[in-house]
Amino acid sequence: MLGRYFQLVALSIYFSINPGKLRSLYGVLDKGVSLTNSELVDLVEATRNLLLEKYGLKEYDPCKLLEFMNKDLPRAYLPNDEEVFSELYFPSFNYEACLGERKRKKAGISYPEIAVSFIEEILSKKGVVAPKDVRRKPALFGSFIFSEDKLRGLTGRVLHDNISLAIGVLGVMVSYAGRVPAGPKETLELFLLPDGSIESLMYSLLMYDLLFKGNINSWKKLAESFVDLPSTSIERALIMASSVKFSSARDEDLRQLTNNWLPEKFILLRVKPERRPNISGSTTLTSRFISSNRDIEVVRALERMINAIQGLKNGEKEKVLAVVGDCVNYLTEAYFTNNKTLLVECARLLIPLYQDEDLPVKVREAIAKFIEVLANAIR
Repeated sequence: MLGRYFQLVALSIYFSINPGKLRSLYGVLDKGVSLTNSELVDLVEATRNLLLEKYGLKEYDPCKLLEFMNKDLPRAYLPNDEEVFSELYFPSFNYEACLGERKRKKAGISYPEIAVSFIEEILSKKGVVAPKDVRRKPALFGSFIFSEDKLRGLTGRVLHDNISLAIGVLGVMVSYAGRVPAGPKETLELFLLPDGSIESLMYSLLMYDLLFKGNINSWKKLAESFVDLPSTSIERALIMASSVKFSSARDEDLRQLTNNWLPEKFILLRVKPERRPNISGSTTLTSRFISSNRDIEVVRALERMINAIQGLKNGEKEKVLAVVGDCVNYLTEAYFTNNKTLLVECARLLIPLYQDEDLPVKVREAIAKFIEVLANAIR
């Protein structure tokens, strides 16, 4: 079930800085893991630090972290989760003290409130917190990524105690990648999850750093710009957005990504935020677009071209985006099938745009540069 993957997210951050612990526990992860008080503190500190980086905060202030997480948070699926959310809230943190008078009466407990209350509880009590049984888990946790017969034998019942579920809530907030439009009146929530392989748990901190570090907003804007491309599926749009982020990694990090096939071991999950959570689909990321310097140049030139297009007027922008969307389809197909001649079709579509003197010089130059790197990639 999805709740197990959220727990793995939080555990993977801890394992990323304690690989020896992962090696000793990996064979028994499906049976559950017991953490000492000090290990629980280490886990909470590691996830807290990543959350600070994700939201661009330099130091930990519980109210400030809560404020930034609340700007774009996973839907709580209320009223379904109202009761269980109150059971998962820890008393060491008073979230109402962070709110203005006008908001205080309407405020309800959400994933960010639970996450910060758990961080405060564990750190203030140095991990000495007695678990208590809870009757239910968040509705999102009970969803399945795969059908039951594909769960790799991991169908054992997870204990429903407030600490194990709160660890899962930390995983929700770490993995939450924002909300993207999926139609005129529809949005999808995105979550980046390790697939459970030892590599995904050992290097998850690297993956989250590359996609979210500094400020989650840069990822959201990038993902939206690709999702907005007409005729391009959301799967391909998200793969390309992720590849753009990976392409800016340092050489050492790129080697880790490609040598261990790390993107292929992470799932970008799409959830419809309805009253009951509905998993819309999942996309496995890929390292195909960062496997060589030529490939990286293609991805970077594509990003520059799409950024240049954003400043166009509505009519011009729609015309150009339609062509770029078709081009991205050829581009992704070329790499998925290893048939680089399809890049010629992408370039063929762009040449008339480059020749269109009604477009701004900046846009035409970005298109010309992209056509140039496509030609180099074919060789």
